[in-house]
Amino acid sequence: MMAFARRTTPPTVCLSHARAALAALVLGFGGLAPLDAALAAAPAKASAKPVASDSQQKPVTTIAVVDVQILLEKCSAMQSMKRQDSEQTQKFQAEQSQQEQFLRQAEKELASQRTKLGQEDFDAKRKDFEQQVAEVQRRLQERKRQLDNAFAAASAQLRDNMVRVVGEVARENGFTLVIPRSNIIYMADDALDITNTVLSRLNATLPQITVNVPN
Repeated sequence: MMAFARRTTPPTVCLSHARAALAALVLGFGGLAPLDAALAAAPAKASAKPVASDSQQKPVTTIAVVDVQILLEKCSAMQSMKRQDSEQTQKFQAEQSQQEQFLRQAEKELASQRTKLGQEDFDAKRKDFEQQVAEVQRRLQERKRQLDNAFAAASAQLRDNMVRVVGEVARENGFTLVIPRSNIIYMADDALDITNTVLSRLNATLPQITVNVPN
């Protein structure tokens, strides 16, 4: 193998886009937060009542719990993203394999001319080959960037819709604060868990997500 052959290996996919998106979403849901602020609750009606003093009783915070991991694993939108991830990964790997084969053949042909060409001509052909390698690597890196961006956009869409649905369910049931179940050490009443309700509504309103990958 020639000295410059090491440059012929294009970038590889180490982590599926859907799994990366799932991890990012779980981390991003660390604060499903007070619903009156983070979830854009309905505007408060004008009131003639004076501002409550410190001595008056403050509103009671009613807490609900949601299992973000279950939502992301079971929602149909994430399942559709995983299917598209599998398809796109296969296409990318096929393209990568084709380009690697092309470069190996070009390198083999260049090596066969080593003793047939003068040094100047051989150096010129080697330079052309190295430019081919660089161009293949650039195209594959650009394709991977496009895939990453497309799945990131789809993940953001899922996150926004999930937060919206959590907010709707919470407001309808009088909850003012929703926290991830992963942060709970002890909970006496499972009735406070709104995961199944959120999952059902999320599947109804967002059954799938189209990952817009450029051709």
